[in-house]
Amino acid sequence: MLGSLSCQLSRASDLDELFRAVYSELAGVLEVNAFVLGQYDEANQIVHVVRQVHSGTELPGGSFPVGNGLTSEVIRTRQARLIRQWSIDGPRWQVGYATEAEGFAQPESGVTVPVLSDQRVVGVLSVQSYRAHAYDEDDLLLLEATAEQVSGALRNLRRSERLDSQLQRRVTELETILASMADALLIVDASGRIVSLNRAAREVLCIDDSAILFGKPLSHVKWREWPPAARAVAEALEPIIEALGRGEALREVEAELRADGRRVLSFSCAPIHDEAGAPFGGVIVFRDTTGKREMELIKNEVLWMASHDLRTPVTAIKGYTQLLERRLTKGQATPELVANFVGVLRGQSEYLVGLLNLLLDYSRLEAGRFELEPKRIDLVALVNDVVASVQAMSEGYRVTLQTPPVIEGDWDAVRLEQVLHNLLTNAAKYSPEHGLIDVRIEADEQSATVRVADQGVGLAKSELGQVFKRFYRVEGTRRLEGTGLGLYICQRIITASGGRIWAESSGPGQGSEFCFTVPRYSRQIEQPRAS
Repeated sequence: MLGSLSCQLSRASDLDELFRAVYSELAGVLEVNAFVLGQYDEANQIVHVVRQVHSGTELPGGSFPVGNGLTSEVIRTRQARLIRQWSIDGPRWQVGYATEAEGFAQPESGVTVPVLSDQRVVGVLSVQSYRAHAYDEDDLLLLEATAEQVSGALRNLRRSERLDSQLQRRVTELETILASMADALLIVDASGRIVSLNRAAREVLCIDDSAILFGKPLSHVKWREWPPAARAVAEALEPIIEALGRGEALREVEAELRADGRRVLSFSCAPIHDEAGAPFGGVIVFRDTTGKREMELIKNEVLWMASHDLRTPVTAIKGYTQLLERRLTKGQATPELVANFVGVLRGQSEYLVGLLNLLLDYSRLEAGRFELEPKRIDLVALVNDVVASVQAMSEGYRVTLQTPPVIEGDWDAVRLEQVLHNLLTNAAKYSPEHGLIDVRIEADEQSATVRVADQGVGLAKSELGQVFKRFYRVEGTRRLEGTGLGLYICQRIITASGGRIWAESSGPGQGSEFCFTVPRYSRQIEQPRAS
C-alpha cells in the first residue's frame, strides 16, 4: 500500500490530487467512513482543510483556527491519537450536527495523526469509522507512515508552486488579521457553505474542531441537533446568506436571540464576485451588541423616569410658590399658612434632591464609576442615627432596635447609611399606620448582619428574587411613590462592599424582612494595633 501511495503522490500536481490519492489508498486497506486531510499554518494557528470524505461522498474543505478538539490537540501535542471506542475514551463530539451527508453519524473509532516536517506540524490526517474498535496499533502505525509520505509530497508541491511571493505575503497578512479579529467572521461560498471562520466565530457557534462543519450549506443543516445558542445564531444567519446569494450587501442588521438568555447580534455582509461579476460567496461579520442595546434602553428608561417622576415635585414646588406669592401680595399670608407652605416646599425639595441623587447614583453604577470609601466606623451608632432620622419623619410608626453596644468595621458610612435609610423608609411606606418596624443587628468576628422587619404588604414567593432588579415595583403598590431603583442601588452597594442582601416574607399581607450581611474589615484598611 505504501509503495503504491508513494507512486501516486509523486504524480500529484496539486493538493486535490494528493488528497484523493491518500484517501484511495487508505480506503483500500482500512474501514474509512470519514477522512480529512488538512494543512496547518503555524504562524496563524489555522487549519486549512484540503477536502473531506463522509460515507463515500467527497465534500469541500475550508479553514478554522486551532481550538480545543481532537484535531487541535494532535496539532498542539504533535502526538497521534487512537480512539478505539469514542463513547468511552474519545473527547466530546460536537460538530457532527453540522452536516447532512448521507449516512453520517457520530464516529465510534478513529485515528488522527500529525503531519510533521523537521519536527514542525505542517498538517493533519484523520480517519474515522462508525464502528467501535475498527482500528488498532497497526493501523496507527500505518497512518503515521502515510503522514510521512504526505509530508514529503507537501514539500514537493511547495517547491513546484509558482505563487508570487508578494501575493503569498499578502495572503498571510490577511489571515493574521482575520485570526486576531474580535468580531466573528465567516466566509461562505455560493451555496452557503462555510469556507472559513475565525476564532471568534468558532466560539459563538460553540465549535471546537470545525472540519465537518464545511460539509453542507447552513440553510440545510439539522437545526434541532445544534446547541441552543449556536442554533439561534445559525438561524439568524439564514437571511444574511440569502442576501449574499442575491449579491446584496447588508450593514448592521440586528437580530435578537433568546436562547440561553437574551442576546443582540449585529450582522454585516458583503458579496464576493467572480471575474464575470456574478456572486460566488461572501463575507459575514457579526458582533455581540447586547451591552450597547442595554445601555440605550437604560438611557431611555432614565430619561423617561426623569421626565415622569421629577415632574411631581417640580410641579408641587412651582404651584405652592405661586400660591404663597399671591397670598403674600394680597396680605393673606398668616404665620401658620407660611409655616405650612414652607414645610410642604421643604418636603418636596428633599424629595426632588433624593430623586436627583438616585439618578446620579444609577448613572454612576451603569457607567462603572461607582466607588466606595471604607473607613473605620461604629455600625450601631450609624443605625441609631438613621433610625432617629426616619422616626422623626414618620411619626406614625414605631421602630424598635436590638443591637450590641458597639460593632466596628470598615465600611463606607455614606453608602451604608443610604442602604439603611432606604430599607427603613420602605418599611414605613409599605406598612399600615402605627405599624411596628423591628431593626436587629447581629455580628461575629468576620461580618455583621442587619435585619429590618415590617408588618406591611408582604411579598409573594415569586417576588423575593425580583425586588432588587432595577425598575421593579411590587405588585399592588404602583400607586405609591417610587422609582423602582432604590433596592437595586442598595443591592449594588452591598455587593460592592463584599456582602449580600436578600428579602424574606411569609406571603402577601404577612410583612417583609429585608436583610444584608457585610464583612467587617476591608483588606485596604489595617486594623488598629494593640498598644
